[in-house]
Amino acid sequence: MAVNLNFSKSEQVARKVLEECGLDDPADYPMSKIIMGRKAFYEEKPLIGKEGEIVSLDNRSIITINSNIEFEAKKRFAAAHELGHYEMHRTLKPIFSDTEADMLNWYQGGPHEIEANEFASEFLMPTEAFYKECEGKKFGPKVIEHLAKRFKVSKTAAILKFVKRGNHPVFIVYCKDNKMKWFKYSEDWQYFSLFQKDQPPPDGSVANELFTTKKIYVNDELEQQIWKFDWFKPKYRDEEDSRFYEYCLFVKSYNYSISVIWEK
Repeated sequence: MAVNLNFSKSEQVARKVLEECGLDDPADYPMSKIIMGRKAFYEEKPLIGKEGEIVSLDNRSIITINSNIEFEAKKRFAAAHELGHYEMHRTLKPIFSDTEADMLNWYQGGPHEIEANEFASEFLMPTEAFYKECEGKKFGPKVIEHLAKRFKVSKTAAILKFVKRGNHPVFIVYCKDNKMKWFKYSEDWQYFSLFQKDQPPPDGSVANELFTTKKIYVNDELEQQIWKFDWFKPKYRDEEDSRFYEYCLFVKSYNYSISVIWEK
């Protein structure tokens, strides 16, 4: 699988900003310094119900990130998301406020939120560097863990980048409160899903087991064997079922999961 180099408008903006900052890979640079270098003001303080916000007035912008965000990787993504609003949207309206839901609804939010997420993803995980880290590795949960640590992002962000820029076809499903909300798949994925919006994940899936029994797999058990027909429709009448694999990332604080499904 070759790396896909078709970039969206927001990804192109992210790449341009990286170039103007003189950065091939921003992993070792604080987002606060990058934002200040782009002539916006950066601050961290407690925010209620928001991960971050940007206020723009009279050619000045203040980016505020919730200081109560527990994980630095999550704080870093929130800052890159707000930088995306600054670079692309600050002239459109004076205030953008972003909740946890805005950050997670990558493919269901409004166009400005989708663009800010795409910007943040490409800015923090530049495609060429990301693909280089994937190359030669057999896909599994350890690859996602490696990518998250390498680029100082959350596993969620690494998964969402991998589905677009990784080296192995995957299918991902986001569930919230035991209901499927959206799915995404690699461009060379070839199976049709049983996805039904706002319905529980299918029987036999790790996501279903997670929400119904509270079973959480860790360490070497993260990669669970499932069956193709647990998640996907047969292509033809007499097609035989086959082994697939599911890695289900669960975030307890928000009661959501992201399932990564693949075939070896």
